[in-house]
Amino acid sequence: DGTCTAKLTSVGGAALSHRNKVINGGMTISQRGTTFTATDSEYVIDRFQHANGSGFTFDTTTTQDSSTPDGFQKSLKITPDSTQTPTGSHNGTIRQMIEGQDVQDLAFGTSSAKSVTISFYAKSASSNNNHQYGVQLRTRDSAGAARYVNQAFTVTTSWQRYTMTFAGNTSVAIRNDNGNGFEICFHLASGPDDIVSAKSTWTTSGAFQTVTGQSNFMDNTSNEFYLTGVQLEVGDTATSFEHRS
Repeated sequence: DGTCTAKLTSVGGAALSHRNKVINGGMTISQRGTTFTATDSEYVIDRFQHANGSGFTFDTTTTQDSSTPDGFQKSLKITPDSTQTPTGSHNGTIRQMIEGQDVQDLAFGTSSAKSVTISFYAKSASSNNNHQYGVQLRTRDSAGAARYVNQAFTVTTSWQRYTMTFAGNTSVAIRNDNGNGFEICFHLASGPDDIVSAKSTWTTSGAFQTVTGQSNFMDNTSNEFYLTGVQLEVGDTATSFEHRS
């Protein structure tokens, strides 16, 4: 009998350690507090921002919650404090912005541009069971111009893991500094002007843009959206969530 040994150095083109570009994707750190009430933009659980667009009254309470899928400790929970109907280009999102210098290994703007995979866990309350929301990934170049891809996902009352992979952008590089170079936006509410067909290739637009079929999270004060295990990694493979202290 022979012995076969192998040294695994990467998964899906990404390193084994520090695979996750998202900081605090497990929602374990919340230094500003554990409850946040806002109608516009403010930072909530560390590195995550409650953001609105075009003056939308995104009237919600965001908390660090202990409801989680197996293997996790904390989640982000958000619920409406009043009902609102978005019009025009109104938007209500939860997002994280990543410094451009931290995503240069994607090699965007070159013929070697790598695919990128986003994965996360989410669930709803019974009142918004089967709501459709959207994920938008946005990059910014050295002049601050934005390009995006997006995809819809449907929540249920049970925790689910969602994974989405997008090909790299061979045409335009991501800014290489400590400015906002890459955004992950979870769209919970959107006016009709910013609801578009899903985009799988990087499309020029600086707007928040979600996907046809978007539900209105703000239609019932009993609605809830839970989020944890957010991971952004190089390559076409969604690996298990990288827990880091």
